[in-house]
Amino acid sequence: MKIDGMGKFLMPGLADMHVHFIRPAAAGQFQPSASNDYSHENQALALLFVANGITIVRNMWGDPAIDAFAKEVGSGRVLGPSVYSVGPLTDGNPPIWEGSRIVETREQAEEAVRSDKHAGYVAIKVYNRLSKDAYQAVVAAAREQGLPVVGHVPTAVVLSGAIAARQDSIEHLTGFWEALQPDDSGAQKKSPRELVQQADLKKLPALVQATKAADVWNCPTLAVGNHIIRTDAVWFQELSLVPPGIVERYKKAYSFNPDDPRFSPEARALNNAIVKALHDGGAHLLLGTDAVKPSVLPGFSLLEELEKFVATGMTPYEAIRAGTSDAAKFLHQENEFGVVSTGRRADLLLVEANPLEDCQECVKTGWSNGQRALAHRRWT
Repeated sequence: MKIDGMGKFLMPGLADMHVHFIRPAAAGQFQPSASNDYSHENQALALLFVANGITIVRNMWGDPAIDAFAKEVGSGRVLGPSVYSVGPLTDGNPPIWEGSRIVETREQAEEAVRSDKHAGYVAIKVYNRLSKDAYQAVVAAAREQGLPVVGHVPTAVVLSGAIAARQDSIEHLTGFWEALQPDDSGAQKKSPRELVQQADLKKLPALVQATKAADVWNCPTLAVGNHIIRTDAVWFQELSLVPPGIVERYKKAYSFNPDDPRFSPEARALNNAIVKALHDGGAHLLLGTDAVKPSVLPGFSLLEELEKFVATGMTPYEAIRAGTSDAAKFLHQENEFGVVSTGRRADLLLVEANPLEDCQECVKTGWSNGQRALAHRRWT
Protein backbone atom coordinates (compact mmCIF):
# COMPACT_ATOMS: atom_id res chain seq x y z
CA MET A 1 0.00 0.00 0.00
CA LYS A 2 1.25 3.46 -0.93
CA ILE A 3 0.40 6.56 1.12
CA ASP A 4 0.60 10.01 -0.43
CA GLY A 5 2.73 12.08 1.90
CA MET A 6 3.08 15.13 -0.28
CA GLY A 7 3.19 18.28 1.87
CA LYS A 8 3.20 16.29 5.14
CA PHE A 9 5.92 15.45 7.66
CA LEU A 10 7.19 11.97 8.54
CA MET A 11 8.52 11.38 12.04
CA PRO A 12 9.18 8.43 14.37
CA GLY A 13 6.31 7.15 16.48
CA LEU A 14 6.30 8.47 20.05
CA ALA A 15 7.15 6.38 23.11
CA ASP A 16 5.43 6.83 26.47
CA MET A 17 8.02 5.38 28.81
CA HIS A 18 5.82 5.13 31.90
CA VAL A 19 2.33 3.65 31.53
CA HIS A 20 0.16 1.14 33.34
CA PHE A 21 -1.84 -1.43 31.43
CA ILE A 22 -4.48 -3.33 33.40
CA ARG A 23 -3.81 -6.66 35.14
CA PRO A 24 -6.29 -9.32 36.30
CA ALA A 25 -7.77 -8.51 39.71
CA ALA A 26 -6.80 -10.81 42.59
CA ALA A 27 -9.50 -11.96 44.98
CA GLY A 28 -9.83 -9.66 47.97
CA GLN A 29 -7.36 -7.08 46.68
CA PHE A 30 -7.97 -3.60 45.29
CA GLN A 31 -5.59 -2.10 42.77
CA PRO A 32 -6.65 0.61 40.31
CA SER A 33 -4.55 -1.01 37.57
CA ALA A 34 -6.23 -4.41 38.06
CA SER A 35 -9.67 -5.51 36.92
CA ASN A 36 -11.73 -8.54 35.88
CA ASP A 37 -12.42 -6.65 32.65
CA TYR A 38 -8.71 -6.20 31.91
CA SER A 39 -8.84 -7.56 28.36
CA HIS A 40 -11.47 -5.10 27.15
CA GLU A 41 -9.87 -2.22 29.06
CA ASN A 42 -6.41 -2.86 27.63
CA GLN A 43 -7.73 -2.87 24.08
CA ALA A 44 -9.36 0.52 24.72
CA LEU A 45 -6.17 1.96 26.23
CA ALA A 46 -4.11 0.63 23.34
CA LEU A 47 -6.34 2.40 20.82
CA LEU A 48 -6.01 5.68 22.69
CA PHE A 49 -2.22 5.43 22.64
CA VAL A 50 -2.10 4.75 18.90
CA ALA A 51 -4.71 7.43 18.12
CA ASN A 52 -2.39 9.97 19.72
CA GLY A 53 0.69 8.85 17.80
CA ILE A 54 2.19 6.66 20.52
CA THR A 55 3.54 3.48 18.98
CA ILE A 56 5.75 2.30 21.88
CA VAL A 57 5.10 2.11 25.62
CA ARG A 58 7.02 0.92 28.67
CA ASN A 59 4.54 -0.83 30.94
CA MET A 60 5.58 -0.32 34.57
CA TRP A 61 3.90 -3.27 36.33
CA GLY A 62 4.35 -6.53 34.48
CA ASP A 63 1.90 -9.42 34.50
CA PRO A 64 1.43 -12.55 32.35
CA ALA A 65 -1.91 -11.23 31.10
CA ILE A 66 -0.23 -8.04 29.83
CA ASP A 67 2.54 -10.16 28.29
CA ALA A 68 -0.13 -12.10 26.39
CA PHE A 69 -1.74 -8.85 25.29
CA ALA A 70 1.62 -7.56 24.04
CA LYS A 71 1.99 -10.69 21.91
CA GLU A 72 -1.47 -10.11 20.44
CA VAL A 73 -0.41 -6.60 19.47
CA GLY A 74 2.89 -7.85 18.07
CA SER A 75 1.10 -10.42 15.91
CA GLY A 76 -1.18 -7.77 14.43
CA ARG A 77 -4.35 -9.33 15.84
CA VAL A 78 -4.90 -6.33 18.15
CA LEU A 79 -4.20 -2.68 17.30
CA GLY A 80 -1.90 -1.06 19.82
CA PRO A 81 1.61 0.14 20.62
CA SER A 82 4.58 -2.16 21.04
CA VAL A 83 4.71 -3.01 24.76
CA TYR A 84 7.97 -3.31 26.71
CA SER A 85 7.17 -4.46 30.25
CA VAL A 86 9.16 -4.31 33.46
CA GLY A 87 8.52 -6.95 36.11
CA PRO A 88 6.02 -6.80 38.97
CA LEU A 89 6.30 -3.94 41.42
CA THR A 90 8.96 -4.97 43.98
CA ASP A 91 8.48 -3.42 47.43
CA GLY A 92 9.24 -3.92 51.09
CA ASN A 93 6.98 -5.20 53.85
CA PRO A 94 4.31 -3.92 54.16
CA PRO A 95 4.07 -2.75 50.54
CA ILE A 96 2.34 0.44 49.49
CA TRP A 97 0.13 -1.33 46.94
CA GLU A 98 -1.67 -4.62 47.39
CA GLY A 99 -0.42 -7.30 45.05
CA SER A 100 3.18 -6.08 45.08
CA ARG A 101 6.03 -8.57 45.25
CA ILE A 102 7.67 -8.32 48.68
CA VAL A 103 11.45 -8.63 48.92
CA GLU A 104 13.19 -8.57 52.30
CA THR A 105 16.11 -10.99 51.94
CA ARG A 106 18.97 -11.67 49.54
CA GLU A 107 17.37 -14.98 48.55
CA GLN A 108 14.07 -13.26 47.71
CA ALA A 109 15.93 -10.61 45.73
CA GLU A 110 17.79 -13.21 43.68
CA GLU A 111 14.58 -15.15 43.02
CA ALA A 112 12.76 -11.96 41.95
CA VAL A 113 15.52 -11.13 39.47
CA ARG A 114 15.66 -14.69 38.11
CA SER A 115 11.89 -14.70 37.70
CA ASP A 116 11.82 -11.40 35.81
CA LYS A 117 14.74 -12.41 33.62
CA HIS A 118 13.09 -15.72 32.76
CA ALA A 119 9.79 -13.99 31.97
CA GLY A 120 11.52 -11.74 29.46
CA TYR A 121 10.89 -8.45 31.26
CA VAL A 122 13.06 -5.51 30.25
CA ALA A 123 13.87 -4.53 33.86
CA ILE A 124 13.07 -5.15 37.51
CA LYS A 125 11.10 -2.34 39.19
CA VAL A 126 11.99 -1.20 42.71
CA TYR A 127 9.68 0.75 45.00
CA ASN A 128 9.52 2.99 48.06
CA ARG A 129 9.57 0.60 51.01
CA LEU A 130 12.45 -1.66 50.05
CA SER A 131 15.06 -1.74 52.80
CA LYS A 132 18.58 -0.62 51.95
CA ASP A 133 19.87 -4.19 52.22
CA ALA A 134 17.06 -5.59 50.05
CA TYR A 135 17.61 -2.88 47.44
CA GLN A 136 21.33 -3.58 47.29
CA ALA A 137 20.62 -7.30 46.97
CA VAL A 138 18.23 -6.64 44.07
CA VAL A 139 20.80 -4.45 42.32
CA ALA A 140 23.59 -7.01 42.82
CA ALA A 141 21.45 -9.87 41.50
CA ALA A 142 20.23 -7.77 38.57
CA ARG A 143 23.78 -6.82 37.56
CA GLU A 144 24.77 -10.48 37.66
CA GLN A 145 21.83 -11.38 35.41
CA GLY A 146 22.23 -8.39 33.09
CA LEU A 147 18.81 -7.00 34.00
CA PRO A 148 18.31 -3.22 34.36
CA VAL A 149 16.92 -1.76 37.60
CA VAL A 150 14.25 0.94 37.29
CA GLY A 151 11.60 2.56 39.45
CA HIS A 152 11.28 4.80 42.48
CA VAL A 153 14.11 5.69 44.84
CA PRO A 154 13.35 3.73 48.04
CA THR A 155 13.09 5.96 51.10
CA ALA A 156 15.86 4.04 52.89
CA VAL A 157 18.20 4.32 49.90
CA VAL A 158 17.91 8.06 49.06
CA LEU A 159 18.97 9.59 45.78
CA SER A 160 22.70 9.38 46.42
CA GLY A 161 22.33 5.64 47.05
CA ALA A 162 20.38 5.11 43.82
CA ILE A 163 22.99 7.08 41.87
CA ALA A 164 25.82 5.12 43.50
CA ALA A 165 24.02 1.90 42.52
CA ARG A 166 23.69 3.24 38.96
CA GLN A 167 19.93 2.61 38.96
CA ASP A 168 19.07 2.60 35.28
CA SER A 169 16.06 4.90 35.46
CA ILE A 170 14.42 6.95 38.20
CA GLU A 171 10.70 7.64 37.87
CA HIS A 172 8.84 10.84 38.85
CA LEU A 173 12.04 12.54 40.09
CA THR A 174 11.70 10.56 43.33
CA GLY A 175 14.46 11.38 45.79
CA PHE A 176 15.32 14.78 44.33
CA TRP A 177 13.29 16.92 46.73
CA GLU A 178 14.94 15.23 49.71
CA ALA A 179 18.41 15.49 48.16
CA LEU A 180 17.97 19.25 47.70
CA GLN A 181 17.45 19.93 51.40
CA PRO A 182 20.12 21.98 53.18
CA ASP A 183 20.36 19.30 55.88
CA ASP A 184 20.26 15.81 54.34
CA SER A 185 19.87 14.10 57.71
CA GLY A 186 16.47 15.65 58.40
CA ALA A 187 14.97 15.40 54.92
CA GLN A 188 12.93 12.25 55.55
CA LYS A 189 11.09 13.90 58.46
CA LYS A 190 9.95 16.94 56.48
CA SER A 191 6.48 17.41 55.03
CA PRO A 192 6.07 17.86 51.26
CA ARG A 193 5.42 21.56 51.83
CA GLU A 194 8.68 21.91 53.77
CA LEU A 195 10.60 19.95 51.14
CA VAL A 196 9.40 22.31 48.41
CA GLN A 197 9.88 25.51 50.38
CA GLN A 198 13.34 24.60 51.68
CA ALA A 199 14.82 23.10 48.52
CA ASP A 200 18.28 24.50 47.83
CA LEU A 201 18.71 24.73 44.06
CA LYS A 202 22.41 25.43 44.50
CA LYS A 203 22.77 21.71 45.20
CA LEU A 204 21.35 20.81 41.77
CA PRO A 205 24.53 21.04 39.66
CA ALA A 206 26.37 18.46 41.75
CA LEU A 207 23.36 16.11 41.69
CA VAL A 208 23.07 16.50 37.92
CA GLN A 209 26.73 15.78 37.33
CA ALA A 210 26.57 12.70 39.57
CA THR A 211 23.47 11.53 37.70
CA LYS A 212 25.17 12.01 34.34
CA ALA A 213 28.39 10.34 35.44
CA ALA A 214 26.48 7.28 36.66
CA ASP A 215 24.44 7.16 33.41
CA VAL A 216 21.19 7.27 35.37
CA TRP A 217 18.16 8.20 33.25
CA ASN A 218 15.17 10.13 34.59
CA CYS A 219 11.51 9.84 33.53
CA PRO A 220 10.01 12.93 35.23
CA THR A 221 6.29 12.39 34.34
CA LEU A 222 5.55 16.09 34.73
CA ALA A 223 1.98 15.56 33.51
CA VAL A 224 1.03 13.63 36.62
CA GLY A 225 2.30 16.51 38.75
CA ASN A 226 -0.63 18.62 37.62
CA HIS A 227 -3.01 16.49 39.67
CA ILE A 228 -5.83 18.78 38.55
CA ILE A 229 -9.07 17.49 37.10
CA ARG A 230 -10.08 19.66 34.18
CA THR A 231 -13.71 20.52 33.55
CA ASP A 232 -13.65 21.83 29.98
CA ALA A 233 -15.57 20.21 27.13
CA VAL A 234 -12.46 18.80 25.45
CA TRP A 235 -11.46 17.04 28.67
CA PHE A 236 -14.84 15.36 28.97
CA GLN A 237 -14.65 14.30 25.33
CA GLU A 238 -11.26 12.70 25.97
CA LEU A 239 -12.44 11.15 29.25
CA SER A 240 -15.43 9.55 27.53
CA LEU A 241 -13.03 7.40 25.51
CA VAL A 242 -11.54 5.79 28.64
CA PRO A 243 -13.47 2.75 29.99
CA PRO A 244 -15.57 3.99 32.95
CA GLY A 245 -14.36 1.17 35.20
CA ILE A 246 -10.80 2.50 34.97
CA VAL A 247 -11.93 6.05 35.71
CA GLU A 248 -13.85 5.00 38.82
CA ARG A 249 -11.06 2.82 40.22
CA TYR A 250 -8.47 5.54 39.91
CA LYS A 251 -10.78 8.13 41.47
CA LYS A 252 -11.22 5.77 44.40
CA ALA A 253 -7.47 5.20 44.75
CA TYR A 254 -6.35 8.83 44.48
CA SER A 255 -7.87 11.63 46.51
CA PHE A 256 -7.78 15.23 45.30
CA ASN A 257 -6.99 18.09 47.63
CA PRO A 258 -6.51 21.46 45.90
CA ASP A 259 -4.28 22.51 48.80
CA ASP A 260 -1.97 19.48 48.53
CA PRO A 261 1.55 21.00 48.44
CA ARG A 262 2.84 18.15 46.28
CA PHE A 263 0.87 19.53 43.35
CA SER A 264 1.13 23.25 44.05
CA PRO A 265 2.51 25.76 41.56
CA GLU A 266 5.67 25.90 43.69
CA ALA A 267 6.08 22.11 43.46
CA ARG A 268 5.61 22.18 39.70
CA ALA A 269 8.16 24.98 39.42
CA LEU A 270 10.65 22.92 41.46
CA ASN A 271 10.16 19.88 39.22
CA ASN A 272 10.58 22.04 36.13
CA ALA A 273 13.83 23.43 37.56
CA ILE A 274 15.11 19.90 38.18
CA VAL A 275 14.25 18.79 34.64
CA LYS A 276 15.86 21.91 33.15
CA ALA A 277 19.02 21.32 35.18
CA LEU A 278 19.17 17.66 34.13
CA HIS A 279 18.76 18.59 30.49
CA ASP A 280 21.19 21.51 30.57
CA GLY A 281 23.72 19.33 32.37
CA GLY A 282 23.57 16.59 29.75
CA ALA A 283 21.79 13.95 31.87
CA HIS A 284 19.42 11.59 30.05
CA LEU A 285 15.65 12.16 30.11
CA LEU A 286 12.74 9.98 29.01
CA LEU A 287 9.26 11.08 28.01
CA GLY A 288 6.54 9.45 30.14
CA THR A 289 3.25 10.23 31.84
CA ASP A 290 2.21 7.58 34.41
CA ALA A 291 -1.05 7.08 32.50
CA VAL A 292 -3.62 6.13 33.62
CA LYS A 293 -4.36 8.50 36.53
CA PRO A 294 -7.49 10.58 37.19
CA SER A 295 -5.80 13.64 35.69
CA VAL A 296 -3.62 11.76 33.18
CA LEU A 297 -5.36 10.13 30.26
CA PRO A 298 -3.59 7.65 27.97
CA GLY A 299 -2.27 9.16 24.78
CA PHE A 300 -3.46 12.71 25.30
CA SER A 301 -1.16 13.19 28.28
CA LEU A 302 2.03 12.47 26.31
CA LEU A 303 1.27 15.38 24.00
CA GLU A 304 0.99 17.56 27.10
CA GLU A 305 4.25 16.10 28.43
CA LEU A 306 5.96 17.21 25.23
CA GLU A 307 4.73 20.75 25.82
CA LYS A 308 5.90 20.64 29.44
CA PHE A 309 9.38 19.58 28.34
CA VAL A 310 9.50 22.51 25.93
CA ALA A 311 8.29 24.83 28.70
CA THR A 312 11.39 23.92 30.75
CA GLY A 313 13.58 25.31 27.98
CA MET A 314 14.05 22.41 25.57
CA THR A 315 13.59 22.84 21.85
CA PRO A 316 10.73 20.86 20.27
CA TYR A 317 13.39 18.64 18.67
CA GLU A 318 14.97 17.87 22.05
CA ALA A 319 11.60 17.09 23.63
CA ILE A 320 10.60 14.80 20.76
CA ARG A 321 13.97 13.05 20.89
CA ALA A 322 13.30 12.10 24.54
CA GLY A 323 10.25 10.19 23.31
CA THR A 324 11.74 8.65 20.17
CA SER A 325 15.43 7.90 19.60
CA ASP A 326 16.39 8.31 23.27
CA ALA A 327 13.65 5.87 24.31
CA ALA A 328 15.03 3.36 21.81
CA LYS A 329 18.54 3.90 23.14
CA PHE A 330 17.42 3.31 26.73
CA LEU A 331 15.66 0.08 25.78
CA HIS A 332 18.62 -1.02 23.60
CA GLN A 333 16.26 -1.08 20.64
CA GLU A 334 18.09 1.36 18.37
CA ASN A 335 17.80 -1.07 15.48
CA GLU A 336 14.02 -1.37 15.91
CA PHE A 337 12.50 2.11 16.29
CA GLY A 338 13.14 5.74 17.18
CA VAL A 339 14.31 7.14 13.83
CA VAL A 340 13.08 7.32 10.26
CA SER A 341 15.43 4.92 8.51
CA THR A 342 15.40 2.00 6.13
CA GLY A 343 15.33 -1.30 8.01
CA ARG A 344 13.68 0.03 11.16
CA ARG A 345 10.24 -1.07 12.28
CA ALA A 346 7.52 1.05 10.67
CA ASP A 347 6.60 2.89 13.89
CA LEU A 348 6.06 6.14 12.03
CA LEU A 349 3.73 9.13 12.04
CA LEU A 350 2.73 11.17 9.01
CA VAL A 351 1.58 14.53 10.36
CA GLU A 352 -0.04 17.58 8.84
CA ALA A 353 2.26 20.23 10.34
CA ASN A 354 5.97 20.52 11.11
CA PRO A 355 6.34 19.10 14.65
CA LEU A 356 9.47 21.24 15.20
CA GLU A 357 7.56 24.51 14.85
CA ASP A 358 4.93 26.20 17.00
CA CYS A 359 1.41 25.97 15.66
CA GLN A 360 0.49 29.56 14.85
CA GLU A 361 -3.19 28.67 14.88
CA CYS A 362 -2.86 27.46 18.46
CA VAL A 363 -0.89 30.53 19.49
CA LYS A 364 -3.50 32.88 18.01
CA THR A 365 -6.40 30.95 19.50
CA GLY A 366 -4.87 30.48 22.93
CA TRP A 367 -5.92 26.85 23.06
CA SER A 368 -5.32 24.74 26.13
CA ASN A 369 -3.07 21.68 26.06
CA GLY A 370 -6.07 19.41 25.68
CA GLN A 371 -7.45 21.40 22.79
CA ARG A 372 -4.07 21.34 21.05
CA ALA A 373 -3.86 17.60 21.53
CA LEU A 374 -7.28 17.12 20.00
CA ALA A 375 -6.65 19.55 17.13
CA HIS A 376 -3.38 17.91 16.13
CA ARG A 377 -4.42 14.28 16.40
CA ARG A 378 -4.05 13.94 12.63
CA TRP A 379 -1.93 10.87 12.21
CA THR A 380 -2.02 8.97 8.92
